[in-house]
Amino acid sequence: MIKANENERREYFRIDDEVYLDLEVVSEEEYSHAAETLANLHDSSFSLSADFATLNNNIHPVLNNIRQSYPEIAEYLEFINKKIDNLSQLMLIEETSFDENKLINANISASGIMFSTDLKLKTQQGIKLELVLFPEKIGILIYGKVINTQTESDNNRNMVSIEFEHMRPEDQELMIKHNLNRQMAELREKNDNN
Repeated sequence: MIKANENERREYFRIDDEVYLDLEVVSEEEYSHAAETLANLHDSSFSLSADFATLNNNIHPVLNNIRQSYPEIAEYLEFINKKIDNLSQLMLIEETSFDENKLINANISASGIMFSTDLKLKTQQGIKLELVLFPEKIGILIYGKVINTQTESDNNRNMVSIEFEHMRPEDQELMIKHNLNRQMAELREKNDNN
């Protein structure tokens, strides 16, 4: 479980992205047990997709070595891996009772998120976030604190900033990789359009 210091937070770049977000205000007692909750996620179908994505990152170098000598075996292993990933993504969608209304546009980094909402949140409230990254369909459970909330004058919604305080290190790595991939895709698209 991580708790990034201020210098580390500044190193994470931010992207605008569409994510699935389910959030819940939690009591101080529940928030104080965030580290323990995250340490016991191994039996959570919501986090299974993130666990598999982390395993995939570890498998890729080995699979690349196999591909050099045995391309058919590597292809077979990739098919099996894809089937397992599809099952974990199906479980994630079922676990979240997927609701398209919870798809939001957000500004996100590996240390926080900012988004517009109808919810009335207060600064320093403890929040539990179930965040799903697309297109990978990776579910990440995060605990954070509201650090800023402002009413938007044009639509009377609230712009909320939440700082991530508790998340598994492997989930933070997945977010960093996701953000980097999204940024690279945007740059490629921009170059293709020029």
